[in-house]
Amino acid sequence: MENLSSFIVIVLIILSLFLSFSIGANDEAPAPLAAAGIIKFKYVLILGGIGLAIGAIFLSEEVSSTVGKKFVGEDVTYTIYMLLSVLISAIIWLIIGSFAGIPLSSTHSLFGAIIGVVIVFISFQGINVTGAFNWIVVISLIIGWFLSPIVGFLLTFVLYKVTAKLFLNKVKGLNSIERSENVLSWALLIAVFGVSIYTGANSAEALGILYALFDGSYLNITEYWFWKCFLGIFAFLGIYIAGRYVIKNVASQTTDARPSEGFVIQLALFIVLFVVTPLGIPISHSHVIVFCIVGLNSAKKQEVDYKGIGKMALYWLLTFPIAALVGGFLYLTFYMNHFF
Repeated sequence: MENLSSFIVIVLIILSLFLSFSIGANDEAPAPLAAAGIIKFKYVLILGGIGLAIGAIFLSEEVSSTVGKKFVGEDVTYTIYMLLSVLISAIIWLIIGSFAGIPLSSTHSLFGAIIGVVIVFISFQGINVTGAFNWIVVISLIIGWFLSPIVGFLLTFVLYKVTAKLFLNKVKGLNSIERSENVLSWALLIAVFGVSIYTGANSAEALGILYALFDGSYLNITEYWFWKCFLGIFAFLGIYIAGRYVIKNVASQTTDARPSEGFVIQLALFIVLFVVTPLGIPISHSHVIVFCIVGLNSAKKQEVDYKGIGKMALYWLLTFPIAALVGGFLYLTFYMNHFF
């Protein structure tokens, strides 16, 4: 049984590395910088990858501890089979969503799976639901998930209005506009790097599993930091090897966007991530970016895709129960076969 446990720990680490690679591969934050064209594309990838790695390794402790420990109550301690069920179910739902073309949040998938697994666990252990979760943390996460897109929208709206009034609207002539946009291109570079760092810090999925293994004494402190560094490296490899396709695609769709507009969106996203990450609140960066774009369009009095927003909200709501059902079923299978 001890050999089997060691094997499961290895499997969990490998799956966490895979998930970290996937996070990098799906990071679209550097796309505005690629569209601006002020540095070569490979340097855009390197900059974004370095930012992800730095954030994951050095600034992720609060968020990863939320996933790996603080989300559940004092009556619940993760087992390796609970973690395995959580990770597999989250990955399954994300893969299904990818093939179906459905935009999903890996953060929401993971927490939905945790809820399903914990519910099955407490039903067999006779634990009351009040002690199954840290309800202060649960409520904080729910508030953060609802507020972060709204704040992103409002920040982008206000930032663009202020920037346009104080700077953009005062620039006259094509040459002056081009010079100002070139200056803001370099500001965009700094903003993208900052967003990449805090995206790495806020991406809790793989890091949270690793923290849970450490908290459950399956890893010692040296092993924990060793694999944490590897997760950062795999996030870098994800964006450099596979993320180039996502970034190129998004960049090709935003070639008409001004660097000033990209800067406003990235600055708003950075502010949101900068606030929620130290609080240990993992959020969906994609959802915030979408609302930032909506905020920009609203500020410019352009058409808003409310139908697209409605679909995203529907998928957001469906993610939790579906991930919970898959996670709960997997853990029930392990439990019924006497894997504790």
